[in-house]
Amino acid sequence: MVRVKPFVMGIVSGSAAGALYVLFSTPSSGQEFRSNAVSKSKELNSLLRRSGQDGKQFKDQVTETSKDTLSLIRHLSEDISSSVEGWKQTIAPHQKEIQKYLEQIEENLADLEEKAKQHRTSGNEETPRN
Repeated sequence: MVRVKPFVMGIVSGSAAGALYVLFSTPSSGQEFRSNAVSKSKELNSLLRRSGQDGKQFKDQVTETSKDTLSLIRHLSEDISSSVEGWKQTIAPHQKEIQKYLEQIEENLADLEEKAKQHRTSGNEETPRN
């Protein structure tokens, strides 16, 4: 989850430090400095309010998007589960038939192997070895 508070605090402290640097590094008279300081503090205060509002809007958007995503994932999960269940029900009767066919094939293979062994043993008796 995005941490908004540290981000906003970074913007605020960076803005304040920048504003103070500009105020103190500019050569001006005391009167100009005070009026400049008041003006800059009002601008900074306005910036802070806008940043707070923007941060709240961002947080609300992230929260809403998270809720929508969770809802979408739940629906998708339910759809997949119902599809799998439907597939299982469709396949279930055919599984028994396939199992029967596999058992028949295994029996036929066993019979063929037995006949092949008999043929080999009977073939060995008829042909003399050198």
